[in-house]
Amino acid sequence: MNLSILHISDLHRDRKNPIRNDVLLDSLENDCRHFSAEEDPRVRAPDLIVVSGDIIEGIKSNVPQPEVCLREQYDQALDFLSQLAESFVGGNSTRVVIVPGNHDVSSYHLEKSLESVDILPDRKTGLVKELFTPGSALRWSWRDLQLKRIVDPQMYKERMGAFAQFYSDFYEGQRIFDLDPAKQVDIFDYPEFDLTIVGFSSCYNNDLHNRQGAIHPACIAEAGNRLRDPLFSKRLRVAVWHHNTEGPPSRSDYMDPDITQNLIDRGFTIGLHGHQHRPQYLDTRFRHGIERKITVISAGTLCGGPDFKHGRAYNIIELSIPDRTGCLHVREMQNDNLNLPIWGRRALPPNTRSHYEFQYDPPPPPSSTLSESTAVLIEAQDLHINGEYKKAADRLTAVLNEEKLARPLLLDCLFQIGDTESLLDIFDPPSNEAEAIHLMDALWNNGKRQRLGQVLDTPFIAQSNDPSVAAIRKKYIARLR
Repeated sequence: MNLSILHISDLHRDRKNPIRNDVLLDSLENDCRHFSAEEDPRVRAPDLIVVSGDIIEGIKSNVPQPEVCLREQYDQALDFLSQLAESFVGGNSTRVVIVPGNHDVSSYHLEKSLESVDILPDRKTGLVKELFTPGSALRWSWRDLQLKRIVDPQMYKERMGAFAQFYSDFYEGQRIFDLDPAKQVDIFDYPEFDLTIVGFSSCYNNDLHNRQGAIHPACIAEAGNRLRDPLFSKRLRVAVWHHNTEGPPSRSDYMDPDITQNLIDRGFTIGLHGHQHRPQYLDTRFRHGIERKITVISAGTLCGGPDFKHGRAYNIIELSIPDRTGCLHVREMQNDNLNLPIWGRRALPPNTRSHYEFQYDPPPPPSSTLSESTAVLIEAQDLHINGEYKKAADRLTAVLNEEKLARPLLLDCLFQIGDTESLLDIFDPPSNEAEAIHLMDALWNNGKRQRLGQVLDTPFIAQSNDPSVAAIRKKYIARLR
């Protein structure tokens, strides 16, 4: 297997049996030692981490100082996930995919956005029809036996505000979670693994009074549109969300299965979620004429109350992307002390083995409308990923004027093979900061002092506020004196 994903979910702490961050992290590190070095079969240590929602326990609508309570819970989660990333993926937050869950929806902000609706006899039929209309602003509160309406849409959006701040903090401002539900989608691309993961929020219109999970249609459309970019044409597509895709008749807190049909139609091959507090493996077939499926895998709860006949659990998912095969390893608590867990192997019924091997569909075929230059660009990117920089550079040079993405890729290829002569021919004058830095180094290394002085005097470099450009500029001005 050439890729391993640590899949955790439902981090919200069990109120009766909370667990410390340092204890939880140590138990996971210790378990990694078991499965990667001691057990048979050995399991590849994680390359990526997926966190499929319910980051915190959440707050009640009447809690004192709600903003403070939310901040404290997210600070605890931020500390844990930052340490987890440090332990398993070298502190690289780009290798961690996070989506929200229903526990991340603030009930306090929900209630602040509502007001009661009088149910007059002549309005009953119309109100009932409106209540069950998709996207309705009406909510029925069983606790109060009252009909309510969202009258402050901005406050309703703020029910995800604390999660959005946590998201920005974890990614150090490099990624944002938009409060507009139509924009709650994020793409994590890993060309080194031929893999693209898309994080979806399944909390569209979700709250304490409307428990059904849903992904905003615009988010699915946005993902489909962006993944039609030729650069993604050969990538395995993995979708991550929170809610499960099926449930018993007495429950409504799961996602409409038609959403998974739409994900299949957009070429997603694997789906990862949580919410139900138990691990599960499903193959969901496409019902609309094309022979495709999505392999859906659920993780158990890491810190919450487990489902019936299950303990706290998490998954390790190994993938062999060239062979389109995978292996699911469920790791479950083996002892009874929820405050000090010991993890071990758990068979996933009806399978009796400690791991579950599976096959998944390939990425969808690339569009037949690809231009010849785009096809060359895709080929060159594959060569670049495989370290064949000279071959990639030769192909990129031929499409430099047709494909805007060819230029930065060619710059890196020439740098990797040390071809400074070609770099000077193509990137002088520079068009951006990266080109400027490489150009100044190349001019100095090739002994072209006069041209270097001219480049340093150009407004683009002399007036640049970019810290990297400024540092290189200062270095070479001093050397030329």
